[in-house]
Amino acid sequence: MVTKQNNYAEFVKDNKILKSAVNGLYRFLVMWIIKYHKSIHGYAIMKELDRFFENLIDEGVIKKSNPSKIYPILAQMEDYGLISSRLKPHKDKEIKFYHITEKGEFFLKYIFDRFILHEKNDQWKLIYEDLSNDYSQ
Repeated sequence: MVTKQNNYAEFVKDNKILKSAVNGLYRFLVMWIIKYHKSIHGYAIMKELDRFFENLIDEGVIKKSNPSKIYPILAQMEDYGLISSRLKPHKDKEIKFYHITEKGEFFLKYIFDRFILHEKNDQWKLIYEDLSNDYSQ
């Protein structure tokens, strides 16, 4: 049993459930990052993702974003029509910049309306309130 005195980082370091949860959030966050920035290249997306997961990275639970993880996700999203890309000149070379599509905007709104916005769903609201009360410092 894990107690408050134990090192939680060791407990979660190899936790497949936590890693799966982070992987599930990746795609949503990638799309939101692209939407928020309107035009952004892959390396900048990786840096933004690392900012979201900074604590988990610092604890050694997950690794920093890397090209072998992010570019297949971007390619898949582009194949599904959720994002598009264009080559643009950037510091003496051409770099692929990503943009959200109308279909991607719809998808983000769908996820937000169905899963993220806890005020619209009593079950999500209950979880949020319960965990907020239990774990707020």
